[in-house]
Amino acid sequence: MGREIHSHLIEVSKKHCKPLQKLLQKNGVIEINVPKNFPLFDCLTQTVIEQQLAYAAAKTIWQRLNKAASSADQTLFQFCNQKNIEVLKKIGLSGNKIRAILGARSAIKNGDLNADDLLVMNYEKLHKTITSLWGFGNWSVDMIAIFYYGMTNIWSDQDLILNRGIKSLCEKTDLSPEDLLQLVNPYQSYLALHIWRYKD
Repeated sequence: MGREIHSHLIEVSKKHCKPLQKLLQKNGVIEINVPKNFPLFDCLTQTVIEQQLAYAAAKTIWQRLNKAASSADQTLFQFCNQKNIEVLKKIGLSGNKIRAILGARSAIKNGDLNADDLLVMNYEKLHKTITSLWGFGNWSVDMIAIFYYGMTNIWSDQDLILNRGIKSLCEKTDLSPEDLLQLVNPYQSYLALHIWRYKD
């Protein structure tokens, strides 16, 4: 699937956006690899950690958290609780991030949030459900939609790297960012992945 989409985007960009064509050729084929056996709580927790943080900083905190849970012989769901708030702070989580994580934990524990239910939702329903949680906004939903559910046509207006990247691609063309998004539709997620890889 990834190769077919890549070929399609190459053809579209060749006709309408040479800078995108160069980016696609430089990056090569990118797949959306949805993780298997990755608990919903872990996904939500990782998303919260990555909010408004540089990738390297978020990765460090995520690794620390997993190491702490593993050392306690617990899953993340078991480890992230009220008793461990001070430990979570020492790991590098802010008070607001802890509040969001514990809120997600409560929603899952109470049955208000279920991975199987989310799996069959369209984006609009998923958005409504996830943003009902404290601390989860549009950006969080978009990341979950792409990386946990593999949705192929997601563009996050809240992501600064994406906004800068698409403006840069359009600078030497007659296209606006909105035009380019329409051209790559229904594969906006792949455009996002290529911009992120380039910026990395």
